[in-house]
Amino acid sequence: MNQVCLFFEGIGILLHRKLADTSMIEDLFGGAIARAWEKVKKGVLTARRQLNDPTIYEYFEYLYNEMQKVPRITKQG
Repeated sequence: MNQVCLFFEGIGILLHRKLADTSMIEDLFGGAIARAWEKVKKGVLTARRQLNDPTIYEYFEYLYNEMQKVPRITKQG
């Protein structure tokens, strides 16, 4: 799971630095960001407390929060 977190941490940095936008990220990853964050959130928050380091996967969390603001359009086939 660490590799998934690191991957989405990188995408979060790109979004934060405005090198990618939420529309492009939604097109690429859809709901995968939310599913991944929801699986690791408890562990990340625990690690932050235990290590007294609030920056652990902060950009992954930022990415998740920003993507929650994006309206979802369901595709009908």
